[in-house]
Amino acid sequence: MTNGALSTLVQLGVPEAVQLTKSLLTNPTIVSTDPPFAFSLEVETYDKQGQAEVSQRPVIVPGSGVKEFLNDNVSPQPITWNLSGYIMGDPMTEKVCFFTPAVYFNVDMLWKAFQMGSRIMFKDMNQQPFPNCVIESLSTPFEKDCQNKRPFSMTIKEIKVIETSFADLTEVEKNAIPSGEDIEKSTKMTQEKNTTEFYDLLDRFRK
Repeated sequence: MTNGALSTLVQLGVPEAVQLTKSLLTNPTIVSTDPPFAFSLEVETYDKQGQAEVSQRPVIVPGSGVKEFLNDNVSPQPITWNLSGYIMGDPMTEKVCFFTPAVYFNVDMLWKAFQMGSRIMFKDMNQQPFPNCVIESLSTPFEKDCQNKRPFSMTIKEIKVIETSFADLTEVEKNAIPSGEDIEKSTKMTQEKNTTEFYDLLDRFRK
């Protein structure tokens, strides 16, 4: 289904189209290129977690001789998301539970991405895309009375990607990298590029 067809059905007030659009706009979304898939998750619990490694070193206060500890470096660790809820099918075509191929397909693709260790793009509850993530844990139990969706619990973890060229730099070369306004502009451009690529890829899989 194309975006134009979906928009037309929403304007006509078709309940399934309205439900699908609302889901795409409000729920977390996973996009993968290998294996290729994209779908939203119906989330019941959502827990975004972050930690930082804080290093410290002891110093002697001049004059008093008292030893104190100073924090000299803070390194944020990758973000993780603990999610549970339901993997949905296609409400436009699977109105009943007699046969739900979209549910089976989505579950199968999610497991393949997990087993392959594939990099995924994850759009969180705030509609912010994170292009470098992996599925760290996954469970999809079967519920007899569950219609057109499959229960799941999952942990998604952000991964830090370092360019080889940067990793090979000496400390002097790293310190020579521009900072301040230039870094801020570069970061903003990267975020905008990641956001654009995410929605372009999502639109491609919706068609």
